[in-house]
Amino acid sequence: MNKITLDEAVGYFDSQCPNQFSREDKVNWINELDEMIFENIIKSRVNPEITEFSPYDNDSDGDKELLVPFMFKEIYRFYIEKSVAFSNREITAYNNASQMFRAFYDEYFSWYNRNHKTSSAESFSI
Repeated sequence: MNKITLDEAVGYFDSQCPNQFSREDKVNWINELDEMIFENIIKSRVNPEITEFSPYDNDSDGDKELLVPFMFKEIYRFYIEKSVAFSNREITAYNNASQMFRAFYDEYFSWYNRNHKTSSAESFSI
């Protein structure tokens, strides 16, 4: 499955939402998001793709693949967009970007759940 790289995520965001924030700021936000995805989604699976999350380095990890497949790349765009809006104190833009982020995050989470078995199999009896 194709994954988006760090450079592609930052470049895609910059092309969609021109802004004054540094690449380092955007990489930090992507680190936040991928760590959250690792902790909340990936880590609890049987034989996870990765067993620990290592933050991306702003200077040397441009070609490194992020955790989310390319088909869900909007997750990165809207996470950065909501972070930019929050930093700029643009509440309406923040709320809109947050809703879009949540929609794409939920879509990714549902897809991941369908395709990766959880490590804690819950059972019940009737």
